[in-house]
Amino acid sequence: MVWYVLDSIISPDSDTAFSLISSPYNLKFVLWYDTNHYLAPGDKLETSDNGLIVNGHLQNVYILDVSTFRSDYWQKLHIYNKCCPGNTNSLSSTCIYKQRCRVKKCPFTPH
Repeated sequence: MVWYVLDSIISPDSDTAFSLISSPYNLKFVLWYDTNHYLAPGDKLETSDNGLIVNGHLQNVYILDVSTFRSDYWQKLHIYNKCCPGNTNSLSSTCIYKQRCRVKKCPFTPH
């Protein structure tokens, strides 16, 4: 099955991320996963017997949980994780949260 990433949130306190995904039939789910491979908005996901294919390449994405999308829950995730500048679309060359951030491989700025 094919899925598309609509939005993603990094959780700097837990080194995990959340991605809102949608199917061509508008089924929406939230993936909670390890940040070793960040799923960016616009990424195309396909399921296979070998794992998850991201933009045509097999990726080792460790998924912790999948839940049904609820807009109020998604907004709370955004609010709780607003300390990460990548979650607020205010990308800059420096991260003001990097001293406390647990993300080992930041997709937004070098730590």
